[in-house]
Amino acid sequence: MIVDLPFPHKILWPNGPQANRGWRAAEVKKHRQWAHDATRAERSTTAPIRPVIALTVYPKPRGPAPDKDNTIAACKAYFDGIADALKVNDRRFDAPHVTISEQRVQGGRITFHITDTREMGMD
Repeated sequence: MIVDLPFPHKILWPNGPQANRGWRAAEVKKHRQWAHDATRAERSTTAPIRPVIALTVYPKPRGPAPDKDNTIAACKAYFDGIADALKVNDRRFDAPHVTISEQRVQGGRITFHITDTREMGMD
């Protein structure tokens, strides 16, 4: 399953601006809902038992590409929304593999590749 989501808002990045907790909470809620809705739209009838997630990051056209550990932290709300849609506890997710693409996209984009361990023969 492939889920495309927008680049997380700058307030969600660990090194981003420190802001009012209310603003941050609103962005977390919005991003979590986006991930939930996108995953539900792509989900097959059976949810993965132990999902394996890989991220492909398409950075914004200007500025440096994000580093991998900050990307994982900024995507926490997305992981929560994906877990909600799949009806699994996000503790079941292994550490995701992050690839930073050379291709830059206006506004940035993150693609989540979600695979079931059963499809990989790891059951």
